[in-house]
Amino acid sequence: MKRIGVLVLAFVLLGVGARSGEGSTEESAMGRFAIVAYTPKAGKAEQLLTAVRKHLKVLREAHLVTEKPASVMRAADGTIIEVFEWRSTKAVQEAHGNPAVQALWGEFGAACDYTPLSKLPETQQMFAEFDAVQL
Repeated sequence: MKRIGVLVLAFVLLGVGARSGEGSTEESAMGRFAIVAYTPKAGKAEQLLTAVRKHLKVLREAHLVTEKPASVMRAADGTIIEVFEWRSTKAVQEAHGNPAVQALWGEFGAACDYTPLSKLPETQQMFAEFDAVQL
């Protein structure tokens, strides 16, 4: 399978730019990248991929994320990593009050556990690499 290096992600993230201050709700000209790791619950790997396939569609319909495509990859232990861009800090907050987003996040909760990136062995390497996932 094709491998994706986190170095590429680092360059993308560096392009996000400086924020105006800690805890600021001020809008930025650019969005906020999120990198999240989903470890599938036993027997729920396909259910998790179904939720990941719907994720950006639901967030886009609510105008919460940019049009940039998500990057989805898999760690050696089966954990799915998704990288996407929120429109703003405000959009992240709005997601928590959106019924469609909350319903989808319920599907994620049934299918996976959220895992800190630091728990993935790949992230302990200078250049973390993951298998690409085709959705």
